[in-house]
Amino acid sequence: MKNLDLYTIQLISSVILFVLSVLMVLLWSQDARNKARTWWCVFTILLTVDTVFSTFPEIRNNLAYIYIFDVISSFSYLALMKGCLEFASIRYNRVLIFALFLSCLIINAAGAVLEFSDDLCRVITLSYNSVALLVSGYAILKLNKHIYFLERYFFMILMAINLGIYGIWVYFMLRKEPEDNFLFGLSETPIYFVQIFVIFTLFLLILGRIRSQLERENHRSIVIKNAMTAAVRETNVANKSKSIFLTNMSHELRTPLNIILGFSEALKMELMGPLNKKQKSFAENIHFGGRRLLNLINDLLSLSKIEAGTLNKKLEPISPEALLKEKGAILQNHIKNFNCRLFLIDDFTDLDSKAYLSVNSDWIEQSLLALVDNARKYGSDQASIWLNGFTLNKNTVRISIKDEGRGIAEQHRKMVFKPFNRAGNDDSTIEGTGTGLAIVKGLVEAMGGTIGYESQPGKGTTFWIDLPLKR
Repeated sequence: MKNLDLYTIQLISSVILFVLSVLMVLLWSQDARNKARTWWCVFTILLTVDTVFSTFPEIRNNLAYIYIFDVISSFSYLALMKGCLEFASIRYNRVLIFALFLSCLIINAAGAVLEFSDDLCRVITLSYNSVALLVSGYAILKLNKHIYFLERYFFMILMAINLGIYGIWVYFMLRKEPEDNFLFGLSETPIYFVQIFVIFTLFLLILGRIRSQLERENHRSIVIKNAMTAAVRETNVANKSKSIFLTNMSHELRTPLNIILGFSEALKMELMGPLNKKQKSFAENIHFGGRRLLNLINDLLSLSKIEAGTLNKKLEPISPEALLKEKGAILQNHIKNFNCRLFLIDDFTDLDSKAYLSVNSDWIEQSLLALVDNARKYGSDQASIWLNGFTLNKNTVRISIKDEGRGIAEQHRKMVFKPFNRAGNDDSTIEGTGTGLAIVKGLVEAMGGTIGYESQPGKGTTFWIDLPLKR
């Protein structure tokens, strides 16, 4: 009955250890590169193998297997020790650890040949196990007590119980009393519970490490988030300051510039008296430079308002046909000053009679002029430009401007709508600052529309503006 109780405990322990082995393998598979988990996984599996075979007396009492089980038992505790050293990040002599494993194997192999006594076999196994337990306890004590407070002391209590049972066994071996065999078998019972709780403690240590890592990552994320929030806040303040500065400077610059333009226009018209050819050329150059400077200032003012979100939305209803006809005439008149041709095509035949656009007429004109100027500047000599308006679907009108220019290279396409970007033409003699498309995008989106383009290098580019229809 007493033996039955021991075997029953062994069987229950075997089942529990087998389940724990499966869980340890699953936990190890989540991070197979973690050396501590790897060695603890080996410890759990070897311990389970030793316990399972211990439930079969005919195997356990076979002399051919006793030394194999002793090696498995010692190897399991040495694996526990190595895992604890890795977990605590303690530097150790790898040669010494290898020597422990090798000496354990050699001594037990020698015992199988020389047929050591039972007491000597137990002393050898207990010696290796005790060394492994003492080193494991030392490694666990080195862990941060604030993070692993309970795990450290629970592990140390289990180590002390295990070593205490080993001490009892040594005492029984020294006494060699007849009743000690029964007491020795009875004292084996707590070992199984200690081993199970040791594995539970290893799970707690692994989960504690995962929890600590998650807390550090969360803290790091909070720090990064706060830093990014502060950076965004500073950026917004800088952008707002920049926009206010540009707005104020634009107003201040336009006043003297308008005076320069007025007087240069008066000189060109010879209101102050006749000019010779050279003087008239100078006046025209002054006027041309002034106009370019005024356009640049206006672009910077528009860009600053878009970035600051201070555009004054004055949207008005207008039919797509009327809008395209009106702006098409303005564009035709504008383009005839250059060596280009503009073709206007509209196709609103399937448009709902109740549909209209809610837009800012000035913004549409400014956007179309910028797109046509781009098509003119980056197109070929005597280029043809097509202005096309049509219903894309029942809710959208599309206005497109197509040119036969050089197109946009693939590497520059992501930066097309960025301010002060000229899609690889920064060093060219073509006038412009690269703000036009950024302004067009801001104005179109302020009206609830979208802008996009298609381009083929060497064949041309088509920019399109999609505007929502209302009813």
